[in-house]
Amino acid sequence: MDTTRRTFLKSTAAAAGSLAFGLPAIQARNANEKINFAVIGSGGRGSKICAEMLKLGHNAVALCDIAEFRLEALAKVVVAAEQEKPTFYYDYRKLLEHKGLDAVIISTPDHHHKEMLVAAMQAEKDAYCEKPMTKSIDEGAEMVEAVRKANRVVQIGNQRHSGPHWEECAKAIKSNAFGKMVNARVWDCRNWTKKDPFAPPKDFQYHPRKLDWDAFLGSAPKRPFDPVRYFSWRWYWDYAGGLLTDIGAHQLDIVQWLGGVDVPKSAVANGGVYHFKHWETPDVVHGVWDYGKFSATFSVQFVNGAEGVGACFFGTNQTLIGDAEGELKLYDTADKILPTMKPIKVWISKNETDLHVKNWADCVKSRDEPNSPVELGQRVILAAHLANLSYRTGKKIFWDADRKEVIGR
Repeated sequence: MDTTRRTFLKSTAAAAGSLAFGLPAIQARNANEKINFAVIGSGGRGSKICAEMLKLGHNAVALCDIAEFRLEALAKVVVAAEQEKPTFYYDYRKLLEHKGLDAVIISTPDHHHKEMLVAAMQAEKDAYCEKPMTKSIDEGAEMVEAVRKANRVVQIGNQRHSGPHWEECAKAIKSNAFGKMVNARVWDCRNWTKKDPFAPPKDFQYHPRKLDWDAFLGSAPKRPFDPVRYFSWRWYWDYAGGLLTDIGAHQLDIVQWLGGVDVPKSAVANGGVYHFKHWETPDVVHGVWDYGKFSATFSVQFVNGAEGVGACFFGTNQTLIGDAEGELKLYDTADKILPTMKPIKVWISKNETDLHVKNWADCVKSRDEPNSPVELGQRVILAAHLANLSYRTGKKIFWDADRKEVIGR
C-alpha cells in the first residue's frame, strides 16, 4: 500500500469513528505546540518512550508508578533533558486529573493495560499503550470501543508498523513479480542463560511503603510479595502471556501486514520450560497459524541466540529473507538461495521505536490516525492469544472471524 493510500485510509477510518459516535473532530494543534505528557509505568519501556518524547521537545509533566525507585530514576532522565522534575503519582487515576495533561504513555505490565487505557479515554487523554495491547482476547473489544467513543489518538506499541523498510517489503510481496505468498517464517532467538536482564538485583530490598505490591497485583490473584514475579512478570500467566505475546506482538505484526491478512483461521503451539525453571510461560515455544492464503510459523526462545531475530517470506517466484536487526534481502528465485546469488533489493532494518513515538506525537497534534491504531493492536495480539490457548490446552484452536469467538477452547 503506498503512502498516499495509507494516509487516505487512516483519515477515513478516523472520520468514520467520529461519525459513528456522533462526536465532533478535535481541533488540530499548531505544529510547534508542545505536548504535556505523563508516563504510567516508569520501567524500561516507559523510560525509553519518555526519552524519545523528550528528544522531540515535549514536556514530561508527571510520572506514575507503584515503585518509588522507578519514579526517581526516570525523573533524573527528565531533569537531565533540562526540564523541571515531574510530579509523582502512585495512583494512575490521580495522575489522570493532573492539570494541563494532554496525553499518557501506558507502559505497565500487561494485566493493567485495559483498565488504564479505558480510564485514559474516560479522562479524554490521548495515549500510547505499549504492546501487547491486551492480557486476554476478551479485553480487546472493550478497549477498541472506549477509544472510538472518546475519539482520542491512541498508538499501540507495535513499532514495526512505523518502519519504512517493512513498508517497502510489503510493497514487494504484493507485487506481481513476487508471485503468490504461500508461507511466512519469523523467529526471535536470544541467549539469556548468561545474564537474565529481568532477574531481581542482588541488593534489592523490599519496602512496602516504597513499592505497593497490592497495586502491582491489581486484579491478579493475591499472593505475598515475590521479587522474581515483580521483576520477571512477563513470564507469569497472572500478568502476561510470555514470549508468544511479548515478542509475537512484533513478529506476528509483520506476518499479517506483509501477508495482507487480518486474523488467522487457526493456531497450534508447542514448547515448554526447558531452562528457566522459575518461568510459568514457555522459554522455548513454536506457533503455527493458518491464514487461509498462507501458513505462518513463529519460533521464539531465550535459551540460545544463534539465529538472532529474522523473517522469511516465501513467494512462488521470489523470496524475501533477512535479519530484522540488519538487512532484509529480496531474491528473484523460489529455489535454494546460493552464496553466489545477489539480491535484487536490500533494505536496512532498524529499531523503529523513535519513528513510532514520533508518529504518535505528530498525530496527537494533527489528529490523524497513527500507524498502529487499536484495531491493529487487537488483531495482532489475537493471533498470539490463540497460540497460547493451544499451548495451554494441548488443542488446535480455531477462530470464527464472523462471530468473533474462539472455537475449540
